[in-house]
Amino acid sequence: MNVIELSKTKSARQIAEDLGVGKTQIQNILKRKIELISDYENNAPGDRKRIRRCTGNEDVNDLVLSWFKDAVSRRVPVSGPLLMEKAMIFASDLGNTQFKGSQGWLQSFVKRNNITFGTMTGERGDVSTTTVEEWKEKLPTICRDYQPKDIFNMDETGLFFKDTTKKSFHFKGDDCSARKRSKERITVDLTASMTGEKLTPVVIGKSSQPRCFKNIKTDKLPVTYRNNRKSWMATELMINWLRTVDRDMRKAHHKIILFLDNAPVDIVLRDRPRDC
Repeated sequence: MNVIELSKTKSARQIAEDLGVGKTQIQNILKRKIELISDYENNAPGDRKRIRRCTGNEDVNDLVLSWFKDAVSRRVPVSGPLLMEKAMIFASDLGNTQFKGSQGWLQSFVKRNNITFGTMTGERGDVSTTTVEEWKEKLPTICRDYQPKDIFNMDETGLFFKDTTKKSFHFKGDDCSARKRSKERITVDLTASMTGEKLTPVVIGKSSQPRCFKNIKTDKLPVTYRNNRKSWMATELMINWLRTVDRDMRKAHHKIILFLDNAPVDIVLRDRPRDC
């Protein structure tokens, strides 16, 4: 609240010079002067509203709150460490060398400003209970002639490597919906047996030779790297992978049963493997 008090006798430029911060930051606080005062008063206990004891960090708190409101309006996920980092940056800009940005400060800040932590809403899929029950009845019969070490499951997952966390601080009572999330991804296919034997993971990207693979041969990677335009599993990639697994199992004289989850490709092989 120091900025607001100083604005009674000084201009935004003079306050910025005194505090060693940008004029824009001071102007942003003053634009929300009425809102900040209202928030300050409304967050005091009902019949015990009083002037809070000054801690010397009011300017830092004001700047963090201003930044937080802007981040929430843009649906940017905000975590505790991020709030503390921003607070330390603002404190440094203000020349406040005593500020620590500790967990205690964070707890006090979110409580004072009526901020809570929650999960940002997003899409989710439903599982058919009928399908689950049907497979629970089928599986014992299908797997009857196989030992646990011979029962494998392969599933794929999308690795959204530019995505952000779904958890974020937000004001109590406000919507905690997320902004449009990054869809840039690679596909990772993982296969393992019931006893924990793992096959080499398959990673599917868009480029045959990504920039991050400079001077690296893909066949030397600890995964099987493949690519296509959408970085998805495709029929040709799946068939080639199945033939490789079949060949390896034949060499090891290992007869297995392999389950695939939600395979979106046509993987019917004309020359069906005999031992895999």
